[in-house]
Amino acid sequence: MDAGRDDGRIAGFLDEERRLTERLDGLAPVARAALAAAVADRLLPYYRRFHEQTGLGEPLVLQSALDGVWDLLERGSAFDIVTVGVTCMDQAFVAAEFGFDLAGTRTWEAWRVANGAATPLAENAVHAAWAVAGACHVAVHGGVRETLHCLRYGRDAALAAALSRRQGELDAQPVQAAQSDPLVEQERRRQLLDIELLERSTFTTQVLTDLRTPAPHRR
Repeated sequence: MDAGRDDGRIAGFLDEERRLTERLDGLAPVARAALAAAVADRLLPYYRRFHEQTGLGEPLVLQSALDGVWDLLERGSAFDIVTVGVTCMDQAFVAAEFGFDLAGTRTWEAWRVANGAATPLAENAVHAAWAVAGACHVAVHGGVRETLHCLRYGRDAALAAALSRRQGELDAQPVQAAQSDPLVEQERRRQLLDIELLERSTFTTQVLTDLRTPAPHRR
């Protein structure tokens, strides 16, 4: 029975990925870049929180890289994808190493007690850095696959946050239960709303502004 449910989830995931890929393929490269940048914008606060709580990483590096993406989209400003991409991945490594080095140690357990059990701090900081790096890549190359990766980072970050706040609940399948958490649903809905906006709109500065605006406050 469990295997059947797993098969169903995998089939559902693959079907959703196929449908998203088809819709992304129908967007202009510049629209895909804007979509990826919008996801990265929403994830940046996770990296700021990581920096505030650990003193590690440089969120301003990621913010500067993302500002470069928006400048490219709005004004066609020059963009050094190699240099910027490397600096973004360096920030991801900082967060990943924090998790790898301390996981399972007494220091890690003490930190968890002080800062909240099962806090997805390092995991979502990595998602944020990857999303910014991905947005930079899409801004230059416009790829469908990398855009899809950015959407996945957004959903994975929401899932990690949902799992964290649901810890202690007696779910037989916690990941499956967290998939319906409002945090995950909110990110999924926002991504679909952004895709719909880009599908029906001419690409303008106002569209870029809307993508960076919380959905309830859009024009």
